[in-house]
Amino acid sequence: MHIGEAVDETVAPAPVEDAEASVEPRPESTEPVTADDSPRGAAARVLETAATTADELVANAREEAESLVTNARAEADALLAASRTETYRVQAELARNKEEQAAELDKERATALAGLAEEKAFLESQIATLRRMHHDHSEQMRSQLTRQLELLERTVLEPPGHDAP
Repeated sequence: MHIGEAVDETVAPAPVEDAEASVEPRPESTEPVTADDSPRGAAARVLETAATTADELVANAREEAESLVTNARAEADALLAASRTETYRVQAELARNKEEQAAELDKERATALAGLAEEKAFLESQIATLRRMHHDHSEQMRSQLTRQLELLERTVLEPPGHDAP
């Protein structure tokens, strides 16, 4: 058969395999197409080369997709772990700050209460001193008034110019 002759239509075309089912790459033909080959054979080789190339591209695309998914999952897991670590760190820092503030407030409260207790003791001491002074002053006043009354009674009972025997 020559290139110009018609192709025999009675030959059934070769069945096309499913691209998913034939993942196995086919060896490429390294033989150059010669003028002696029939157009049908050349077309079959081109189709076979195209199918092989398509299978390789699909396999490469799957590998790349799996690699991308694996990398994305690894990155997501790393981000999640980092987020959890940061969350735990922040929680621990907040708890520590809360404890420090509570301790500082307790210290300030204790200092304030101690100051108030000292002031209370000082004021109670002053009150006791003032009560003693009041009591002493009242006693002095009573004593003074009693002496004044006794002196007045003596002078009233005894006439002025009368000498006592």
